[in-house]
Amino acid sequence: MTKLFKEPLLQFVLGGALLYAALSLFAPDEGAEDDPLFIYLDEGRLLTYLQYQDKAFDTDQARRILDGLNEKTRQQLENEYIRDEIMVREALALGLDQNDDVIDQRLIQKMDFIFQGFAEPDQSISEMELAAYFDANKVTYTTDAEATFTHVFFNTNEQTLAEATTKATKALETLQTNNVPFEDAGKYGDRFYFLKNYVNRPERMIKTHFGETTAAEIFNPKAFDTWLGPLQSEYGLHLIMVRGVKAAQIPELSEITDQVQSDLLRERRDAVRRAAFEKVAQKYTVQYATDK
Repeated sequence: MTKLFKEPLLQFVLGGALLYAALSLFAPDEGAEDDPLFIYLDEGRLLTYLQYQDKAFDTDQARRILDGLNEKTRQQLENEYIRDEIMVREALALGLDQNDDVIDQRLIQKMDFIFQGFAEPDQSISEMELAAYFDANKVTYTTDAEATFTHVFFNTNEQTLAEATTKATKALETLQTNNVPFEDAGKYGDRFYFLKNYVNRPERMIKTHFGETTAAEIFNPKAFDTWLGPLQSEYGLHLIMVRGVKAAQIPELSEITDQVQSDLLRERRDAVRRAAFEKVAQKYTVQYATDK
């Protein structure tokens, strides 16, 4: 929360405003809310304010926080609300909201929040609905294929392809003849730009480092724990020993139930916002300028 200004005069003004608002809760004057100098503070406004302060737009959570505040902290929150309300009204009175992109963006965010509404969309999700959503979005939850391998690299940016090929061919014979293990790959070849050993690394990363063609060889090796190659990437030649490959997998719904529920609720909230905006947008007529 923002800290209150410590000037005595401001504290006096705010205290008076708080007292005035508190009295108004019990006997608000008819039409008083139309008065720009009248501030009406109720729990609904305070809940809204608290959610914006915490940047967590969950009414139930905000209500629990509000109910848990002690008297002093709640009074501070109410004072802060009144202070901000006074500041906003004075700024509007001075026309400071005109032609300001930052303010426009904040207003857009607030309208988006209003479209969503404080009432959460129906959170009761049946097993059938959850299963249907999961089936329709399985690609979203599919884990990437992974591979574990090491390689010996020969840089073609610092030597010709023919020279690198000669070295790689000779090194391959040495690696195979001596049955050089996975752990000793670093004793051979040139220094690679990225990693020497790739342990359970995703296919997307491997494609980025080695290219589509070499990545395909890594994920479909002729044999495991055997030196293969040379294979070419944009950086040079590689002798590769693949230890293991894990295919892409679709998890069971039971393994990621919470995540799927959260995604479905978010999709429902988005639908609520879209529907609210489309309803409001129907009131507007848009005319596009035509090119002359």
